[in-house]
Amino acid sequence: MFGIEQKVGRAARKGAAFSGAALLGCIGVAFLTAAAWMVLSEMRSEIFAATVIGAVYLGAAAIAAALGMKKPSPPPPTASQNPSAEDLSPLQLVVLSFVRGFEQGRQKDRSS
Repeated sequence: MFGIEQKVGRAARKGAAFSGAALLGCIGVAFLTAAAWMVLSEMRSEIFAATVIGAVYLGAAAIAAALGMKKPSPPPPTASQNPSAEDLSPLQLVVLSFVRGFEQGRQKDRSS
């Protein structure tokens, strides 16, 4: 049980560090946004500053959404999923060959 307590403690420390980093990052973004507003409004106008800052945030949101929609790649097959021919009996090999052929036929029908 002592091992579980250590794991929970480590997870809590990591969570607290990540939360603190996220909070400090948000404060930094707020100050950078305010500084960008001041610089852009001095260069042109408040409308220009709002448009540029809004476009930057919208672009960042679009990138984050695209990364979130990316499908994860399937994990590589493990040894238990692909038994070797030496571990199987002749009857199991026949059944396995039949099942694999059936699956390949179904996949071919889907792609056509």
